[in-house]
Amino acid sequence: MPLARPLNTDIHETIIVLPDGGIHAQGLLRAGPEPPEALIERVCSPLRAAAAQHSRPIRLSVGHPDGRVEQHQVAADGTIHPDHHPAPPADVSDPIWNQGIPEDTDLLDTVRAAQRAGQWRAAQQAAYRATQHLAAQYGRDHPYAAMGIELQAYFALMAHDHTTGATLYTESAVAVHRLGGPAAQSRHDLASAVSAWLHSDRDRRPGGTGFAIAHALIRITPRDRAALAALVRRLTGQR
Repeated sequence: MPLARPLNTDIHETIIVLPDGGIHAQGLLRAGPEPPEALIERVCSPLRAAAAQHSRPIRLSVGHPDGRVEQHQVAADGTIHPDHHPAPPADVSDPIWNQGIPEDTDLLDTVRAAQRAGQWRAAQQAAYRATQHLAAQYGRDHPYAAMGIELQAYFALMAHDHTTGATLYTESAVAVHRLGGPAAQSRHDLASAVSAWLHSDRDRRPGGTGFAIAHALIRITPRDRAALAALVRRLTGQR
């Protein structure tokens, strides 16, 4: 089942500059004594080499403690320039996103039964099994697979498992964005991820959900300075 919009296969690297001058990139915290610019260059050096080796540009977005996001492009010759990547059309997406997971496959029967009974854990597990079937049938790079993850996230929150909900909503937000789904849907999923994280144990590990959400904010909503700044403050233990 082809999509009206192609899969976004752009390589997009994101970096967070932290209030103490360190940076977070590729799941790792990197600290001085060098200034942030030098730390960023450490990350950019292999990106330059990769862009040149594969003769394709790499998008680079750098988020700052005040929520400002700088967007760059690492060109195929290894030079870095401001990113003039055109903004996508406003919510122009394949109609399949509005149809939802097909009901005639019987995949959702167990999900709906558990939902009617208020058995949220069982509903989440049934949604997981349905997602696996959808991914096997249509591929993981398909809207149905993203919708399945989103459904799992919803039931995780209904079961008051905010930690899992934050992780799943982050995953679904990134998937919807990458697959060219409705911008409003990816923003909603991302906002749900932030809310769930705030109600969870607030995982601040370098490879944890909190930083994953921050990188998703940079990638999906780069103009939402307030949300990114507030999350970075909480990730670094500031008020």
